[in-house]
Amino acid sequence: RGGDWSSDVCSSDLLATPSAAPISAKSIDGNPLGAWSINGFKWFSSATDAQMTILLARTPEGKLSTFFAPMRRTTDGEETELNGVTIQRLKNKLGTKSLPTAELVVKDMRAHLMGEMGNGIREISTILNITRVHNAVTAVGSWGRGLAIKRAFARVRKVAGGRRLVDMPSHIAVMARDEVEYRGWMHLSFFTVLLLGISEQGSGSAKGNGKGVDAVLVPDAKDVPKLLRVLTPVIKAGSAKACITGLQECVEGLGGVGYLENEEMDLNVAKLYRDSNVLSIWEGTTETLSWDLVKILKGRSGNDVLEALARWIGGAKVGFDVQSRWEQWDVNVREKSEEELIIDGREVLLELARVVGAALLEIDARRDGDEVAKEVAKRWLAGPSDWKAQGSGSLKERARMNSKISFGEAPSDAASKL
Repeated sequence: RGGDWSSDVCSSDLLATPSAAPISAKSIDGNPLGAWSINGFKWFSSATDAQMTILLARTPEGKLSTFFAPMRRTTDGEETELNGVTIQRLKNKLGTKSLPTAELVVKDMRAHLMGEMGNGIREISTILNITRVHNAVTAVGSWGRGLAIKRAFARVRKVAGGRRLVDMPSHIAVMARDEVEYRGWMHLSFFTVLLLGISEQGSGSAKGNGKGVDAVLVPDAKDVPKLLRVLTPVIKAGSAKACITGLQECVEGLGGVGYLENEEMDLNVAKLYRDSNVLSIWEGTTETLSWDLVKILKGRSGNDVLEALARWIGGAKVGFDVQSRWEQWDVNVREKSEEELIIDGREVLLELARVVGAALLEIDARRDGDEVAKEVAKRWLAGPSDWKAQGSGSLKERARMNSKISFGEAPSDAASKL
């Protein structure tokens, strides 16, 4: 897609007016241009080299509506020009430098109205579900690559006394903490991908290759749209923040090598870190999405959404600790006013992620039946700041479990000689 996605999709400086003026130009695919004329200014517009854009603009009556427009047009079938768009200047950014971001002057961009006039937010929400899910998958993908680089580096990098990083219990403890967080957000992101797939293809899409998935993972068909609507802002906001923090740890874990740019592309976590910082801004900032979540929970369909969550968590047959956290969160949301929840919006969002992620990891642990999956589920529910939950037992046992979480294997003898 092209066009721009600001932190607040309700805000638009573009004006759309019906145009009776004839225009000989056509879209580059030969189709006629739209009957609406879009005018205004976009201060931050990504994917400027796209072939089309879907955008929000206000009609003369002030109704925010969704429009589709090709980015280029032609008058003779050969020479092309931008469709009423002038690129005023390209932006100099922290990251994503290969993606052109620009200031655009829009003058008589011809566009087609999508859906009903004044129904812009609802019409564009379908796209937001997709792009926010893509944002989350990008976050866990980039973070996973950073963790893989950090693991490989720890096996060979020698530090004080000639010991490798993989043999330093404190280093592995931090890696295990980050791996737990990564696994939780990965499960949350791909559970939402499952919901998106079901919403588009029907419940049969969850059966995949015939082997199927755990029945407890797949909600009732009537609950899928509600769960998708409430979890999309949660996974977009939370995975982006966790990815940024996690990749900073990857940069630090490689020391000076991690801070370098472009010398060894296979080890270039600095670029991953720079690029990841936009993930908490694209498709809505953390506060915008927290506000969005609260609006859902306290809106007309809020009770239906809460009931859908309750049915899914109940069907997952989670343990007492997860069920208790869910009930506390549910009571908090129901008892507090919208104004109270908005103040604590980020905490409300992250706690819901913690509960749903814990349920998913518990399902995973039941299926796999191995000690690592069980330990990951326990640590995720406690959260990364609870160091008491980041390993129990003797020092040797803690080192062993941290290494198995991080590397899938027990530590070397050096790591257990504390």
